Amino acid sequence: MRLYPVFYFFQSLQFFLPIWIVFALDEVGLTFAQLTAIGPAFYVITSFGQAPAGAIADRFGRVRVIRASLVIYIAFIIWFAFSASFWQAAVAWGLWGLSMVTLTGTDSAFLHDSLQALGRSRDFERQAGRAFAVRSIAMVAATFIGGVLAGMIGLQATVIFCCIGSGLALLIAFGFREPPRRAHSIDEQALSYVSLMKETLRLAGKTPTIRYSLIFSALLVAALVPEFYLIQPFLREQGIDIGWLFTALQAPPHIATVIGAALAFWLAVRLGIVRTLASMPFWVVGVYVGIALWDQLGAIALFAVLGFARGAQMPLMEGYLNRRIPSHLRATALSLNHMGWALIMLPFLPIFGQFVEANTLPTVFLGLAGFYGPLLLIIMILWVRADRQERGRLRLPQAIPALLREVLWKPQQRPTSATRPLDFD
Repeated sequence: MRLYPVFYFFQSLQFFLPIWIVFALDEVGLTFAQLTAIGPAFYVITSFGQAPAGAIADRFGRVRVIRASLVIYIAFIIWFAFSASFWQAAVAWGLWGLSMVTLTGTDSAFLHDSLQALGRSRDFERQAGRAFAVRSIAMVAATFIGGVLAGMIGLQATVIFCCIGSGLALLIAFGFREPPRRAHSIDEQALSYVSLMKETLRLAGKTPTIRYSLIFSALLVAALVPEFYLIQPFLREQGIDIGWLFTALQAPPHIATVIGAALAFWLAVRLGIVRTLASMPFWVVGVYVGIALWDQLGAIALFAVLGFARGAQMPLMEGYLNRRIPSHLRATALSLNHMGWALIMLPFLPIFGQFVEANTLPTVFLGLAGFYGPLLLIIMILWVRADRQERGRLRLPQAIPALLREVLWKPQQRPTSATRPLDFD
């Protein structure tokens, strides 16, 4: 547990992130449409690899999978640095996705099981928030340093420099110990990958709070993804050249992510997990509309709101799910959580790239608000309704006709979890 935040600090020193769009466009020679067209190479891996990777972690251990993810990430950095064509970049994106798919979900399950072994499972939001804050602090530092490095040694050398942080994280991961997991009536070692996935899907299918929270989380994260593609073109359109200022102006969203992660536990106590998460669609839509209407450099401050939402969303949603999912299924279920938004990206990114090339950035931001806003609102309402019904607190106004009340009020099965679903309300 002492090594966990240190590991995440070095793993997150990704100096290439504040320049990766520019590197792909200028050094690799891709157009923006090509850049988003190879996105599916990344998201195919993260879509169809999340559940198998989670099942592997459930069966062979979280620590082994975490170490493997770092080895793959170092291979991605080296390949990406020397890519010179569309297809080479596509291979790099595949390696990047593979490194991500073997880490996301597994790290959260590792943290929760470690806390559970210490009798501190209710401390998950606090510890996850701290770890995510440390990760974001490292990303802020990498954002500032990345611009300086790019100005001093060039874009390609800056990408290669990322291997240092990942190498140190790999050494730290060898100090991790596999946490014990709570015994279950099913022999988890005998479960096949397919069995783990089927059992997780059955649990989500019969538990509305799990089902709708997975869908809502996927849509919310997917709505935040375009920021990574648009913030660098936005700065270029505002006349900012590559250098320290170019990357420093990308720091506010990362700083806001640190603040959001650090305040996640506070928000859960003061406002409640469900209330906090249910408000985030309004943040996202408001930001996209605001950037479209305020097409000036000062609008970079609005990107920070998206960063805050990203920082708070992860520990809160994963904490919500962890309390409803048995230990032997946690890595698989959390991997399904990440798989959801990746699946959304498969059809979205190629269309998004074409849309960006054919329209001005203000029009693009308005389009994002119009696309994600209604979807988020509908799923959010279904999730909140399921959560209130699970707690026995669903109250329908008396003005609603009796027949409609019968349609809305449908008895639903409570989650079959290894632990009672205690939530901050």
